[in-house]
Amino acid sequence: MKRFLLIFLLASASDASTLPGFHVQLVQGSPGFVTSLAVDSQGTLYFSVKGGDIIRSGAVPAIVAHVPTVGDGNSGLIGLALRDDRTAIVHYTTPRQTYDVVAAVDLGTGAITEIHRFATDRDFPERGASTEHHGGNLTIAPDGSIFLAIGDYGVGIIASELDWNGGKVWRILPDGTAVQFAHGFRNPFDLAWDAATQRIVLTDNGDTVDDEIDVVTLGDDCGWPYSAGRQPDVPGTRAPVYVFPTVVAPTGLAPLSGRNPILHRGYVLASYVSKALYYVPDVYAQPVPDPVAVIRGETDAIIDVVEAPNGEIYFATGFGIYKLIVPIRGDCNGDGSVNSADLAALGKVLADGPRPMTAAQNSSVAASWGCDANGDGMIDGRDLLVVSALVRGRAVRR
Repeated sequence: MKRFLLIFLLASASDASTLPGFHVQLVQGSPGFVTSLAVDSQGTLYFSVKGGDIIRSGAVPAIVAHVPTVGDGNSGLIGLALRDDRTAIVHYTTPRQTYDVVAAVDLGTGAITEIHRFATDRDFPERGASTEHHGGNLTIAPDGSIFLAIGDYGVGIIASELDWNGGKVWRILPDGTAVQFAHGFRNPFDLAWDAATQRIVLTDNGDTVDDEIDVVTLGDDCGWPYSAGRQPDVPGTRAPVYVFPTVVAPTGLAPLSGRNPILHRGYVLASYVSKALYYVPDVYAQPVPDPVAVIRGETDAIIDVVEAPNGEIYFATGFGIYKLIVPIRGDCNGDGSVNSADLAALGKVLADGPRPMTAAQNSSVAASWGCDANGDGMIDGRDLLVVSALVRGRAVRR
């Protein structure tokens, strides 16, 4: 109860604090509550709604498939990823939440092929479980493995018991075999597979002020329900790499490919309570730097976020799909163009001393991350040379 009261109070107090130069653009409304978002190799957006529809975005959104589920709480059609441009992999719950199902969906015909189902009750599968804490999104590894996280169904102890399916990260191999990858999670919404390190990066929602980012390897115990957030570590468990100082309710997580001109490494993380998109440049740093909210309070609660093949970033609220507009290189004052005013703004920033791109807003002027005109991650004298050259040539406008 305390968690929900705290969420209500924080959500009510949320205010817009978007960084200079960042904007949002509505792309598509939704006929139902959006639970996840995916994009194919051509940049076409797909999204799932809790009631079971998979929808292709466009001038006229099209329902391409429907899965047999009932949307209620954190159950229904709650996860969507694309294996290729024709095949979606989905995560949904059966009626009465008796199973969490992973299935393949043909985006051309709408045909559904079940891959694996996870009973929510170890002892009496048909008894079912709560509508809460079923996890959500999936991710697909280069070898075709499917990763998903399932929450504890609101019954914390099962996250620590290896013969229950809840509270776990699962890897479904290409042959359909499910392997328990890690355990000890409360309410994870999204995850990403880091093939280079063979690790999973995921978000987990705490009971109170324990929202966290975890980086886990095969066999890890992340502690829930015996520890969470900044609580004392339990021997043999892996501590989170980052704990948010206030409740944000982390949801979607998108790894960045290097194609976005501003956000080109690390992750973008969405949040439900703070209604923010956070930039997380490095989850392996020690310590992990505080995520920076690039937008906050511009939309309703944010459910999911993805990066398109061209580097553009899209995110979903419950009833809308949005595009994140980032500052352009050289636009130091964040007004959408590069001209002599940016030379003046950059001069004021540099008067405070060189700084990382992500600290531009902390100078004596409200500067944008576009001050990093050469894209090396730092704002220094070399950026002044680049902006000067741009202004001498011709003004650049978004």
